[in-house]
Order: sequence, then C-alpha cells, then structure tokens
Amino acid sequence: MGQPAARSNYEAINAKQFLVDRKITVSNPKDIAAKLFSSDEESEGRKSDQISVEYPTRETAVIVHTVIGLADDSVAGMRHRIELRLRQNKWEIVGIGRQSKCQQNRGHQNWASGRCR
Repeated sequence: MGQPAARSNYEAINAKQFLVDRKITVSNPKDIAAKLFSSDEESEGRKSDQISVEYPTRETAVIVHTVIGLADDSVAGMRHRIELRLRQNKWEIVGIGRQSKCQQNRGHQNWASGRCR
C-alpha cells in the first residue's frame, strides 16, 4: 500500500479531544482502529468507510480512517491520520491530523487540510 501520507499534509487536531469524542480508551493501534470503525454511528449518505493500520517501522504505526459520503452540505469526505510511537513497550499517540474533501462547488475536490465552504 506504500508509505502512509505525511503528517504535514494534514491539519493537526487536538488528540485528547479526538479520543474523548470517540470514547477511545485503548492505546494499541489495532484496537484504536477497531474502535474508530465500530464507533462511527452516523451513516446517512455513507458511500464508503475504510481504515488502514500500517507499521512503517517496528516502533511506529499509522492509522488512516477515511469516510466518504457524509451527510453534510459542504464536506463530502473526512480522513483522519493517527500516528503512534512505541515507547517503553507502550503505544503513545504522537499526532492526529485531519483532511477533508469538499462537496461540488464548496471548495477543494482533493484531499486537503483546508476547510470547505
């Protein structure tokens, strides 16, 4: 699947708030991915929901969760990237970022960190 998208292409968001909003209390990359996938309640208009977990090195993991077909008049899709690092045998989140894809005539049509109008 290639190299995970670079952190610089994503808008950084508050990791603690992201975890609280999604009721994520686990720290293992695969458990976080499972929780993200199962906690996605709103499905109106949903076309696809995809999640990947990659391990670029033995001490790092990158989760990418992509949802296309949101029930939103400006945002067509949302992608979150969660980067983790293994420290002292415990996974820690080192960054969470977000990208969006806008509805037709509402902004950028490719995955980008900017907001839709």
